[in-house]
Parts: sequence; C-alpha cells; structure tokens
Amino acid sequence: MSLQFILGSAGYDHRTPMIQAMTETLRDQPHDQCYYLVPNHIKFETEVGVLDALHQQLAPDQPLFAQTHVQVFSFTRLAWFFMKNEPVYQLPRISTAGLNMLIYQIIQAHADELTIFRGEVTRPGFISQLTAQLAEFRVGQVTAADLTAAIDRLAPGSADLQAKLHDLLVIYNAFETQMTGKYVANTDLLNQLADYLTQLDLSHAHFYLEGFSQMSAQESHLVTVLIQRAASVTVALNLDKAYTQDLPTVTDLFFQSGKLYYQLLSSARANHVHVLVDDHAKEPRVSADLLALDKYWQNSQVGRPTPPEAKTVPTKLHLFSAPSRYSEVAHVANKIHQLVATGKYRYRDFLIMTRHLDAYQTVIDPIFSAENIPYFDDADVQMADHPFVELINALFDVQRRNYRYSDIFRVLKSELLLPTDDHDEPIDVAAYRQAVALTENFVLKTGFEGQKRWTQADDWQYTRFTLGNDEVVTSKDQEITRQINVIRHFVQQTLPPLFQHLQHAKTYTDAATVLYQFLVNHGVVKRLMAWRDQAIAAQDLTLAGQPEQTWSTFCQMLDECHTILGDLPYSQTDFQALLQTGFSGAKFSQIPSTLDQVMFSESGIVQANNRKVTFLMGATATTMPDNQVPTTLLADSDRQDLSAQLQAGDDGAYLRDDAATQLAGEPYLNYLGFLSGCDQLVFSYPITSDGEANQEISPYVARIRDHFKLPVTQVSTTPAVDGHDVQQFVGTRRTTLRHLVQVSHAGQLTGQPLAPAWLYLLQVLKNDEQYGALTTKLLGSLKYRNEPHKLLPDIVTQLYGTTINTSISKLEEYYDNPYAYFLKYGLKLQERDVFELSPASTGEFFHATLDALVKMIHDQDLDLASVDDQQLKEMTDEAMAKLLDTTENPQFAVLESSSRMDYIRHQLMKTMHRMAWTLKQQSTRTKMRPKETEVQFGMGDQHGWAPLTFALPHQHQVSVRGRIDRLDMVQANGKTYLGIVDYKSSARTFKFDEAYYGQAMQMLTYLDAVKRNFAAAIGASEPTPANLAGAVYLHVQDPILKAETVKDPANPVIDLLKAEQYQGLLLEDEDLLENIESLFAKGTGKSVLFSGLRKNGDGNFKSRLLVTPTELDELLAHTERLIKQAAEQIFAGHVDLAPFRNSDTTALKYSPYKSIMQFDPLLPENNYHDLAPLSRAKVMKLIADKMANRQAGGVQDER
Repeated sequence: MSLQFILGSAGYDHRTPMIQAMTETLRDQPHDQCYYLVPNHIKFETEVGVLDALHQQLAPDQPLFAQTHVQVFSFTRLAWFFMKNEPVYQLPRISTAGLNMLIYQIIQAHADELTIFRGEVTRPGFISQLTAQLAEFRVGQVTAADLTAAIDRLAPGSADLQAKLHDLLVIYNAFETQMTGKYVANTDLLNQLADYLTQLDLSHAHFYLEGFSQMSAQESHLVTVLIQRAASVTVALNLDKAYTQDLPTVTDLFFQSGKLYYQLLSSARANHVHVLVDDHAKEPRVSADLLALDKYWQNSQVGRPTPPEAKTVPTKLHLFSAPSRYSEVAHVANKIHQLVATGKYRYRDFLIMTRHLDAYQTVIDPIFSAENIPYFDDADVQMADHPFVELINALFDVQRRNYRYSDIFRVLKSELLLPTDDHDEPIDVAAYRQAVALTENFVLKTGFEGQKRWTQADDWQYTRFTLGNDEVVTSKDQEITRQINVIRHFVQQTLPPLFQHLQHAKTYTDAATVLYQFLVNHGVVKRLMAWRDQAIAAQDLTLAGQPEQTWSTFCQMLDECHTILGDLPYSQTDFQALLQTGFSGAKFSQIPSTLDQVMFSESGIVQANNRKVTFLMGATATTMPDNQVPTTLLADSDRQDLSAQLQAGDDGAYLRDDAATQLAGEPYLNYLGFLSGCDQLVFSYPITSDGEANQEISPYVARIRDHFKLPVTQVSTTPAVDGHDVQQFVGTRRTTLRHLVQVSHAGQLTGQPLAPAWLYLLQVLKNDEQYGALTTKLLGSLKYRNEPHKLLPDIVTQLYGTTINTSISKLEEYYDNPYAYFLKYGLKLQERDVFELSPASTGEFFHATLDALVKMIHDQDLDLASVDDQQLKEMTDEAMAKLLDTTENPQFAVLESSSRMDYIRHQLMKTMHRMAWTLKQQSTRTKMRPKETEVQFGMGDQHGWAPLTFALPHQHQVSVRGRIDRLDMVQANGKTYLGIVDYKSSARTFKFDEAYYGQAMQMLTYLDAVKRNFAAAIGASEPTPANLAGAVYLHVQDPILKAETVKDPANPVIDLLKAEQYQGLLLEDEDLLENIESLFAKGTGKSVLFSGLRKNGDGNFKSRLLVTPTELDELLAHTERLIKQAAEQIFAGHVDLAPFRNSDTTALKYSPYKSIMQFDPLLPENNYHDLAPLSRAKVMKLIADKMANRQAGGVQDER
C-alpha cells in the first residue's frame, strides 16, 4: 500500500507523470489492474486521452491499440464495475422524485412529531428542499446519530437551529429506516462501494486520481478505503505546495486542493500507509503566455508582485468587448471559423465557457448553425420544459380550475392528444392546428369557459356579433362551426372520463393506474415515439432521445408512487406537486453527435484540459466572481454551527461549504477556467445585457488586462463602410453576406463608396454558385422603398366590384389613412375578437336601450315629458332586461362573466336611468320630439330609405348606408323641421376643419339623407321643401358635478342638464330657434340644452355652430364631393401610406396595423398627411372658393 501525490499548478502537465507511472506498473506487473478515476463530467474525454497516451507509450508503432488492464471511471461507474452483480446493487434505484414521495409519506406519518416543519409541507418547493438537505447529509456522511450528538452539543441560544434539527432528525430517522434494505439512492452508492471494497483483495489494483480539487465526505471515505486496500494510489492535484502539518487558509488560492491533500495525507498516516515523496509536474502544459498568466494569478492572490522578467507582451491572451451577447457569440463563432480555416485547428480544439450558459441559450444555436459549426452544449437540459410534462400539469389544472381557457389550450397545444378519424387514426396535425386556432379564437371571442360550456349537449355556433352587420350565416361560417365542434367534442369525450376516474381514486396506486392507462389508450405514447422517429429522420439524435427519456422518467415515477405511496389516501394536489417536482429535478442525458465539435460548458464545472483555445464569455463583474444566493433549507449561520458540532464529533462527517467559503473559492474556480486550454485564452464581455444597464468588466479580467497591458478590441455590431479591416466580419458565405448587406446599406445612407475589401467580397459572393442569386436578391432589397404601389384595375375589381357599398365612417377612415382602409376593408384584415366589453359594445348597449325606450313611449302614445319617474324607470328596466337576455343577445354575455363585469353592468344601467331622466327633462324644455329612432338608409330594409348613391366614372358607383340614432321633429310658424341626434359614449363636438378634411362626414351625410327623404320622414304624400334643424351629438353619461360649481344644490337639475348639453350644428333660423327651447320663447339668455347657444338682448341668436341654410347646403355639397372623391381614389387603386397628423394626434396612435405598415417618418418615402387647424371662417371660404373654381371648370382635390 502506498500513496503518492503529483503536485503542480494548473499550467503544468499532471497527466504525463501519471501515465508514466501507469506504464511502469503495466510493464513491471502486467497482470495488475489500473483504474484511472476522474470526475464524471470529463470521463469520456479523459478515457480517450489516457488510452491515446498509453498507446504512444506502450505501442507507438501499432495502428490499433487496446488495453484490458486499464479502466477509466468516475466514482459511480467504479461502483457499477465492482458491484453490478451484487445483491445490494440490484435493489430498486430510487430517483429524486421517488425520494420526494418517500419524504412526503414520512411527513404525513410523523406530522404530530414535527414542530416548525409541520406548517411548511404545503409550501411549494419545501419537499424538494428537504430531500436535497437529506441528500446532503448522506453525501456528507452525516447520520441520524451525528445529528443527535450535534443537537446535544449545541449552545443553549441556538433554539431555532435546534428546532430545525429536531424535525430533520425525526424525518431522517424514518428515512434511514425506510431506505435500508428496500431502495438504493445515488447518494448511497459510494458508501456501499467502500463497504464492498473492504472485503476485496485490492493488492494488485492501482488507482490514479486526476481532476479533483475537493471531495464530499463520501468520496473522501471511499478514497481512504482505496488508500488502505489498494497496491497504490496516486493523486494529481493542482497545488503549489504540500500542506503536511496544517490546512491552508480559506483565502488561499489553493485552499480546496490543499485541504484535500491534507485530508488524504492525514488519512494515510492514520492508517499507517506508506506515503511516497511528492512528485511534481515539471513540464508546462500551456503556452508561455498562459504560463505567465498562471504565475501572475498565483502572485496576485497573495499580493506578491510578479517579477519584471515575467511581464511579457502576450500574443495568446486576448480581450474583446461586444455591444450585446448576440454580437459577442457571433464574434466567437466567426473567430473559430477563421481559425479552423487555417488548417491548424479542429472544432474539438475549442472550449467556450461562461458562468451561466442559460443567459446565452437563445443565441448560440442560430449563430453556430449559420456558421455551420458543430457544437455540443453540455449544460443540463431540464425535462420540465418538455411538452409531455406540460400536458400532465395542464390535465390536472383543467380539472382543478374547472376547464379554464388557458389550461384547456395548454392540453390541446401539446399536440400529444389528438382526435381520431373514422379509422381510429390521429387526424392530420395541420388540420388539427387549424381547428385549435379557430376554437381558441372562438373561445376568446365568446368567453366560453368552464366544464358546463365544454361539455354542453348543444354544439357551439360560430356567429358574428358586429354592430350593423346584416350578413347571413355563410358556408364558411358553417365550416368554422364544424371545426370548432370537432375540438369541443374531443374535449367533451376525452377529459371528463379521466377526471371522473381520478375523482373515484382512493389511493395513489389507483390514480397512477388511471393516469397511465389514459395516456396509453389515447395514443400519447405513440405520439412520443412518432416525435422520436421524426427527430431520428432529421438526424437530430439529441432531440430524438428526449421523448423516450421523458416517458421512462414518468413511468419510473409512477412505479415509485405505487411502491412508496400506494395505499395512502389519494390527494390530487399532492400527486400533481410530486410529479411536477420529479420532472423539475429531472434532466435529459445528452450524447455528443460527433467527436469533432466545439464544446460549450460552464466555468464553475471541472473541465478536461485537452482543448487548445478557451473562450471565456460573459466576463462581467456580476458573474466573475459569481455571488450565489443560498437556497438550501439550512441558512449559512445554521450550516456553520452544525459544521462546528460535526467536526467536534471527529468521524469524518462534514457539510458542503457555506456561501462565504464558496465566494472565497471563486478565484480558484476561475483560475482553472483560465488555464483549461493549452494555447490561447480569449476573454469577452457584453457591454449591455437584456436591456440592463451597462455591464462592467470583471475585476479579475481587469487585473489581467492591466498587468499584461492587453488591448481591448471593440467588436462592432455592423462593419464600417470605409473600414479596411474586414476580417472580424468574414465567416461562412452566408454570415459574410449578412455583413455585406449591412455595410452596403450603411454606404447607401451615407453616400460613401465601399472599401476595396468589401468590393472584393461582393464579387466573390455574386460569383458564388450557391449564394450568387441570394446575394443579388438581398442587395436588391436595399433599393426597397416602404411605400405601397397603386393597385391594378383587376385587383380593385376583385376587392370592391363595381359598386362600393359602404358606411360613411369607413370613408372617414380612408381619409385618415388610405392604406389602413385597404388593409381593413380591401383585404379584410381583422384583430382577433376577444371576450371583453369594448367601446363599440358599450355604444351598442346605449343605442339599443335608448332606441327601445323611445319606441316603447311611442307605442304607448305617451309624451315623454308627461311620463312619471317611476313609470320611466320601469320602462327603462324593461328595455334593458330584454337587451341583457344573452339568449337573444349573446354579445352582452360578457356583462355576466365576472364580479367586475357585474359591477360594470350596474354602472351601465345606472347611466341609462340617468339618460332616461335627462331625455324627460329635456322634453319639458323643448317642443322638439323624437319622430323616429334607428332610421336606416341603404340597409336593404324595406321600411328604410334608399342609400345615398353617387355615379362615378367608368360605370362605377358608391352607395352609402347609415343608421340615424334619433330623428327629432318640431313645427314652428307653419313649417316642419327635422333634426338629427347622434348618441355618443364619449364627448364629441362638431369641428369644421374635420368636416372639411373628410374626418367628420357622418352628421352631414345623415342630414343629406334626411334632406333627400324629407317628405317620407314627415309622412307627406307629396314632395315637401326640406327644413333641416341641424345635427347634434348627445353624450351618454352619468355626469358627476363638482359641489363648488352647482348653483342650487337643492335643485341641481339645470346643472345636470348643462352637463349633458347637445353639441353640434344648428340651422340659423329664428322660427326654429325660438321653439327648440322654451327659454328662448320667454326671453333671453344662455341655452340650457344646447352648448354655446344664447339669445342676446337684441333678439339675435349667437353660436359658433349656427349655420345659414346656404352654408349648410355648401357643407352638404362638399361632403358629397368628398364621398365621390374617396370612392374614385379607391377605384383608381390609390392605397397611399399617408396617415393624417394634426396638432393632437395621428392616425397611427391606435392603429392595429402598425406592424404591417412599418411606417417610419425618418424614411424619405414615409410622410404624414399633415392637417393644419382651420377656423370655421377659413373652412367656409375654402369650400366657397372650390365651388367657384369648379364652376369655372377647374378640378382639384376637395381637401
């Protein structure tokens, strides 16, 4: 028995002395067995390297080499090698999920004995935390007896820790009892191996350990057994000197490896094992520059200056910064591509490390795939993100949360459960996705949720709830209905039986059986295997392994559930939590698809040192050093106190380091990363990271930069037009083309010619057989202008026919932005309907209620002014009750969907009662009365008026339809006047400039319709001169008055009416104005009913919105010309991207089409259509001038 150490810093070759010692052993003792032990993470690469080195030593002239007396193992693989046929190794292997279940069962059984943990059981993550803590005890050789002794030795002031340890001891005792002889966990293997090896003759076994800087108590115990039993043990350590008498200090760079040296040496001495003189790694493993870095880092850690002669100008150390992580990875990939292109490097010569790879996961694959660089990412891939896991969680959530929208579609979108056709085969996936998308749109639109909706007997019916839509159900609607119900029937037939069986489950075995049979019977396993076969066909072996691994893990969890929890009373919440915890701790095993590939890894993990070039990315102050936040059950203070008691026990038990010790070890971890390559080291860091503030360079790298005077290369995202150093942008043809497009675009913007190097690359890519066409196409895109082209006549005809049937509001949208009109009404692009109370729905409710109320009063031949308050309230309630019947009006079902919506419904009803009161109060102060409501023109209704139709050139025409909310009538001085009232759910007033520009044509168009149909409107049998009263807006609201503004608090009627005044145009006609408000018949003053109207002492009426009959005719004529002009431009194919802009807003502010239009005012071709504010006088003058110009034969745009 002997123990020997091979010491030396990380820059020196430890393996060669090990190989030489092994070679001598194999030559001198050919029948002995050699075991080369390394951390599991680097086992494969080490095995290749060791066998290759032995080949060179033992049989350099032979092309092939094999060695049966040498095994390269990790500790766990060593356990398999020795114990694979032993009974103890055949015990059921319990997974982390199984351990969680076992702990859960123990807590349930011992709940009465627990103190502080009793209330923690239901806290998410607690079970897994507790399991991890017990696993740490096992790995640290901490037994229940050790905990008992530690509790006894704790100081009296440690009540909190004592309480924790009490509960841990209760659980740990039960845990050890349950595990013994029944299961074996990964944390138990090394102890079992150590016990087993004590019974073997290892006198002809030699063990060589490399790559270890620290060991758990279990591993240390196992190595102690090897030292005691084996012929020889040789341990290679990254260590500057021997620590034979005392432990190094925690702040020492080599603290961990020095502590390991001291522990193993002490163990050998205690067991009287012969310790050989330490050997030293004498040959440098790395380049001179990296060796200088090795020396400097050691010196800097102790404040020792590096000798001047060691300060060299390095050519193998590099540092660059990049604007973002994407640019950083792109530059690394480009550099690798260039180095491989020299023929001096292979892909396997590169190691790319960062402290946390997850921050780079989204950019690695697209960049390295574009560069055609094979790579292997050895970061753990969590199984919890697999669709199968999402399906399991979603199934439980559907049942638990009563078929909530999000949960149902999580199940459907997993695509693991598919409906079947008549031949019991899964339907086509593309058809399924289309049906699911339509169903999701329908559910979002209607708000259908809950088991009652999804399992109802009647089929869902696809209906459009658009205000004023007179379309019938089309064949397309029927097909959508069919597809929606395919999905609904699938849910109805699939999920309720599963949930019923789970509800009837009495034990966990029952539930596990139900779930397993459901998944098998509904083809989930077949779908998983189909995914595997597809990945194999695509030669993606990593992806191909995931379905089987996921299903295997699930089956193992069900088996363990049956074994451990089988007869316990079933709890769905706990069952789901245990499965979810099991999956969250599971990881996919990954296999490199090729030997020649770049390796991605994390710098906190031990690495094989066989790479030539190491890239250390993300070298920022936040990750180098990395300050990890503890997430363990025991706080650092608890850990320190308990560790002190365990050390007092002197039985080799210890816990892992606390956070402070881990932080002190950061220089060593990064030191190993610095020297993981043998030729070059490249540091890099992003200046910005995910929108965060600027990143600071790591203080470690800053020290290295300052000492070696390293230049910091600033990597650009895009190349400079006149730059001659294009090397950093040259990679594969495809990635080089991307940079060529960038630089060409920059040159186009600045007017600069391309540098000769770029011109050369341009010619190379244009002449390339594979990328020539793509080069021409992409460079041609630089001439693209973001402006729509005029539509061809045949396309216009296909979109609009020869007659445009439209509402005036649609033409107003054309004047807002012609291109948006084309998208909305030409291509009929729509946003997805959602189940919400939109402003349009609110407006529809207001309109419909007021319409029903006025019609009710008319039908009962009542005068609104004489209806008493109670009768008015009852009539209003009746009108709303009919409207809120969701069977007849499903568009208002949203008002019953939640407590919040119920509150809004009451507010809407309150507003309607206020408006009914307002209409009555207004009726007492005016002779005008509603003649008719919801007067339609151009709607195809036999009782309605004809549309406003205008003939256009080329046998085209435009037909305008509309619906007038209320038509009021008053008779004065033998004349009958008709006026329009338009209800608005927000404040609105008439603006002359908006009417002039075509943005407010509605009221004038409605007046035009009344003028054309005046005789029919008043019931005259013969044509009658039209006397138009005007057109006003009425804001539907429940106004809130400020107390200080109310003149008579006891009777605020006047104040309330003034808050709800009519806003709009009135005809300047004395007979009319004297009769529209009783105030004016009695005297002078400000109007109560009409905003801005007053009668002066001289008897004249004043208002900004009074118009003469001539002015009104001119406004109507101008509106007709705007209608015809818009229609002519639409038929001419004009789809200009010209959103309006005024002093208040733009057409893009609320546009849903911004992502399609890509309007950019910085582009020369994208310009707003600016609308200058115009006064009333200016508008009327412009209209008059245009009329005169037209009469003179001129033609011009009406705007």
